[in-house]
Amino acid sequence: MLRELKRVVEESGKDPQEFQQTANYLLANQFVSAFKHGQRRHFLLVEMYQQYFGNLFDALGMKLYVNENERLAGLLPVEREAFVRLKTDETLFLLVLRQIYEEKVENFEIDNGFVATNSVAILERYVQLVKREIPTETRFKDILTLFSKHGVIIRGKAYEEDAKNLMINITPVVRLIVTEAYLRQLESFNGADPEEDEVLDEQIEQNPEESQVTQ
Repeated sequence: MLRELKRVVEESGKDPQEFQQTANYLLANQFVSAFKHGQRRHFLLVEMYQQYFGNLFDALGMKLYVNENERLAGLLPVEREAFVRLKTDETLFLLVLRQIYEEKVENFEIDNGFVATNSVAILERYVQLVKREIPTETRFKDILTLFSKHGVIIRGKAYEEDAKNLMINITPVVRLIVTEAYLRQLESFNGADPEEDEVLDEQIEQNPEESQVTQ
């Protein structure tokens, strides 16, 4: 790979650190968007040198994903061991985000592949869908942080009239992480009791190919 890096650097005239920084950024964040602040340069480099980055991540057991229409690039795991075992509330919030995303798309409420919502609407849908009480404020913030890290959402500012209600943009990444088969699996949960969490966790662990979140 060092030889290939040298070749692509010579052909592009770019600093090798640019390629290294972009590779490290993808490894740390999984997805990059040309529409997200601070990520555009990484996306453009991946878009321009897809073969190099594709070969690089293939050697690491990951598949490079590039969607030029949605201006989105990222990594999808190939090996079973590359998947993160999500907690039950995390998987259920993913379902909520995917449902909100699809509804907005159907109503043409979409901008550059992103749909706008807010944290209150997400919590209300969570209660409606899984028939559970909302998590604590600290736990919810942890879940949002996890999804933000993996590019599923972009957290915005709080509303002036409600400091606890955050503006949230759901990104196209949610479609990659929550596949149709994964949706059916989560929907079968259908508000099970908290004591049944281990059953859902076991089902997800047995079918990790349905969730595309990397370590």
